[in-house]
This record gives sequence, C-alpha cells and structure tokens, in this order.
Amino acid sequence: MPKKIISDLIVTKKSIRQIPISREMKNRIELETKIDNEKRKDFHLPKNGRAPGWQRKPINPKFVIWLIALICILALFFGVSILFSSATLVITPRTENISFANDAYTAKLNSTNSSDLSYEVLSVKQTAQETVSATKEKDVSQKASGKIVVYNNYSTVSQRLINNTRFESANGKVYRTNSSVIIPGLTKTSDKIIPGSVEVIIFADQPGEEYNMRLSDLAGDFKIPGFKGDPRYDKFYGRLKEDIQGGFVGKQRIVADDLRKTTTDSLKTKVKEQLLKEFYAVKPDNYFVFNDTYSVDYTSLPDTAVGTDKVMINMEGNLNGLVFNKNKLAKYFANKKITGFDNLPVDFISKDNLTVIFTGADSTALYKNSTLQVKLSGDVTIKWLYDALAIKKDLAGKKEADLKGLISKYSDTVLGIKVIFRPVWTRYFPDDLEKIKIIEESI
Repeated sequence: MPKKIISDLIVTKKSIRQIPISREMKNRIELETKIDNEKRKDFHLPKNGRAPGWQRKPINPKFVIWLIALICILALFFGVSILFSSATLVITPRTENISFANDAYTAKLNSTNSSDLSYEVLSVKQTAQETVSATKEKDVSQKASGKIVVYNNYSTVSQRLINNTRFESANGKVYRTNSSVIIPGLTKTSDKIIPGSVEVIIFADQPGEEYNMRLSDLAGDFKIPGFKGDPRYDKFYGRLKEDIQGGFVGKQRIVADDLRKTTTDSLKTKVKEQLLKEFYAVKPDNYFVFNDTYSVDYTSLPDTAVGTDKVMINMEGNLNGLVFNKNKLAKYFANKKITGFDNLPVDFISKDNLTVIFTGADSTALYKNSTLQVKLSGDVTIKWLYDALAIKKDLAGKKEADLKGLISKYSDTVLGIKVIFRPVWTRYFPDDLEKIKIIEESI
C-alpha cells in the first residue's frame, strides 16, 4: 500500500452549531430565552449605556457648593470663636466688717511707725480771674507778687516754713510768704535724688515797680536768709515759676467796693470748685479722704490793669487736705478690731454710715497740726487684697478643671472664683492675659 504523505492529510473543521444537542437541552434553552425576552420588554438602557445595576444617581452641583460653603462657614466660625475667646473671673474677696462706736484714736502726721495711725497733707493751688470796670481813681501803693517753686534737697523729711518766711533773689530783692507752707522731703532712686518741691506765692517786701521781675530776665535762685549759717541754706532754694508783677506806686484806676466784693465772692466759689476737682484728680488711688477733712485759704492777688478803664481781679486758693494711705489705714484698724488678724495686705472701704470727727490744736486748719484726735462711729469693711496678675498667669492656657486648685491656693485672700467663658462651649482659659478679665463681686 502506498505511504501517505502529509499533504494528503486533511483536518475537517466542525462548528459548534454542528455539535448535536439533545432534545431536553434544546427545550431548556428555548425556555430560558423566552424568559429573558419577557424581562427585556420593560428594560431601557440609560443614556450612558450601562445597565441599572451599574447606574449611580448624579449629585446636584448646587448641593456640593452649599455643602462646601457650610463647611467653610463652620470652620471660620470656630476659628474666630477661638481667636476671640475670653474668660471673665468673678472673684469674691475675703472681707470682714468692723464697727465703731465713737471710738477715739490719735493720728500722727507723716509717721513712719507701722503701729501709728498716720496721715499726710496733700496741697493744691488754683487761681481765677475776672475783668471788671474800674470807675474810680486813687493813689495806689501795691506790692508785686508771683509764684516760685521751693525745693527741699536737704532731707527725706518734710520741712515747714512759717508764715512771712523771707526769700531773697539773686539781685538782692526780698520777698515774703503770706502763709505757712510744707515742703515735701526728697526721694531717692537707684541712680538719682529727686528734691521735694511745692509752689509758693511770694510778695515783695516793699511796694513799687522795681520788685517786678520777668521770668526771662532772672538769673540765680531764691535763698532763705533765715537758714544762713545752717546746712539747709544751700539745700533749700526757690526758682521763679512765673513773672512777679503788680508792683506799683502812683495813681491807678480801681474797682468800686461793692463790685469788688461781689466779684471776690464769685471768684472764691470758682476757685474752690477748681481746687476740689484738682485735689481728687491728683490724689493717688490708694489714698483715702474722709469727708470735709480739708481747708481752703484764699489770697487776693494784686489787680492787673486792662486798658484804661478795666481791671482784672485775681484770686488764689490753697487747699490742704488730710489723706490716709488705705493699706496702712486698713491694717491699723484690722489690728485693733480683728482678733488674730494675719497681717496680710488689706484695703479700707468706708460705709455710708461712717462719721469721723477730727480735732486738733488748730481746728480751723487741721493741716497745721502734727497730731490729731480722731473719733469714729459707724461701719467699715476690711477687704483682703489678692494678686490679680498672679491669678491670671496661673490660669492662662489651663482648663476649667484647674480652677478648683487655684481657689485653694489663694484661700487666704479669696473666698470664691466663678468663671464665664466666651464662647460658652470653650472650657480653656486663653493664653493671652488680656483676654482674662477679672471683676469683683460687690461687697
């Protein structure tokens, strides 16, 4: 038999459709096809061509924008609230009430003894002027006057100059005071000495224009001849503050007596108002003034001619008031009235019913005395002082829970501390001390 070669071999390719299928299988395929066709009748492909199983509902762009805006607003709100957060501490200080029933004490001027009831004298001066018609003329012999500043570079102790004390200018002219005056003592700092000083009005020893003196023309200081030969002579001195003027001898237009009296009374009222306003303005906050413990001395200064038929009437007032250091005053009465007082710093708070009567050798001018008798009736509150800055520093950056420990730390001076946070959900104290405020519960 002849051998077959490869080219004679032919592979017959059959399609899957040519594979015989059983009748049972054919019926099953027809049934499934019919079911699928039924399902497709109500089926519609979406525009993207995907079947429902893959379809995702599109997100509304406006919703996305509003959502982002809301998140930004919330973030901004919380950021701003943190930036402007604050805490207010409501502190209840430790206090104790004491009562007086016409109790008598002795007060001493400028006492440095801690066991004494010490007081000081605060002096202020004011001037007022009013121009009026001058309808009369007469021979006038008038002394010049002006203001100098007297310095105490001698001692830390104040010096009293008596009425009529002489001051001699560098050109040999003599002037005098018309009332006593107290020159405060000098103060010392680490690098310099600051002389005590006070303003004083001086009057020429004699009338006449030769005693008039302009500030721009004067050279040298005023000396106190009464201190000559004493170490104080070179350490107490005066310097002109304003022109010395008004000295005159001759005929001058003058004001009628009734007009002068009316004008003078009006000027006294005006000067007193100015004095009281300045007195309470310059009084240090830590000093206390009992009601009406001051006196006012008025000085009529030389008239000043204004043109040919008018005169300026000049008035000066000098107010001297008794002032008490509140901490020393409170500590003095606390030691007298509170059993077992702990000697911590305290404040003196007067009640409305407190009455005080001062008596001294010179009852019309209490400031001239070195000791005074004091009688008190009524009530006073002694308040313990706390360190507000230290409390702020202790709380800065801490949480609310730390407040409890702070109260116990300051229990000697503080009875309680409440806190108000802004915003209300903040429970941390700001790091910035200025954002921690302290208010005191009314006593």
